[in-house]
Amino acid sequence: MLRKSFLFLLLISLSLSAQELPPIQNFSPLDYNGENQNWAITQGEDKHIFIANNHSLLEYDGVRWRKYYSPNNSIIRSVHANGDLILTGQYMEFGFWQRNGFGELAYTSISSQMEFPMVEDEEFWNIVTLGNWVLFQSLDRIYSYNIKSKEFKWIEAKSIKAQIFK
Repeated sequence: MLRKSFLFLLLISLSLSAQELPPIQNFSPLDYNGENQNWAITQGEDKHIFIANNHSLLEYDGVRWRKYYSPNNSIIRSVHANGDLILTGQYMEFGFWQRNGFGELAYTSISSQMEFPMVEDEEFWNIVTLGNWVLFQSLDRIYSYNIKSKEFKWIEAKSIKAQIFK
């Protein structure tokens, strides 16, 4: 009886120690030197974390935080990593960030290359990639951009709000 009880306790202790929780670390706006509203999060191919934080794009490499200001000083609403590109959408603007020769992220506007105007007060809330196509979703439209051919297309929402998901 004592032997069975000992084996039972041993099995329980082994199973409990195997169910460890992953380490969780919380950060305050003071830690990352940003504002208190984060809108979206993604992880790049280099395993860095990128966060759409009000007026900046935050990058966390596991040790330190870097802050990249919005190209038009507006709220960055969406962020999505695709290969070595970090795509962002904000008020009346969308584009991508890519590392320059100094290892810092530099911004390239995609929306400024369009030959048709945006809807007034448009904000980009979601980004999805499908092959060479990147889709930027606002409330009224979905803009698609081919990274290879630089081709643009757009779809007007037939409902109250445009929505995309993968």
